[in-house]
Amino acid sequence: MKVSEEALLRSGFNPVELQKIKNNVDSYGGTLDEAIQDLANRFRALTWIVTGCLLTFIILVLFSSAIKIIAGGVAILFGVAIMMFAQPPVLCYKSWRFWRQNRS
Repeated sequence: MKVSEEALLRSGFNPVELQKIKNNVDSYGGTLDEAIQDLANRFRALTWIVTGCLLTFIILVLFSSAIKIIAGGVAILFGVAIMMFAQPPVLCYKSWRFWRQNRS
């Protein structure tokens, strides 16, 4: 997939977000295409992890005591919050959306 700055701007990225991606590419190497693909992969991974956490919480609600439900819910919230801060969720989502619309 060939990624251009114009295509990214048309798909919903703003110039500030595009500059962040370009700075990352300049600092760590690679191409704009690889950066978009990596961000899209991060979004998919985050989606699977959050889904797994929600399923775990549902199992806690169904089969556990009240104190374990509260403790598990707090732990899951902290875990998901840390994962959200470890990556840029908005950039990851926009990259995933761009990748999904333009893959060929």
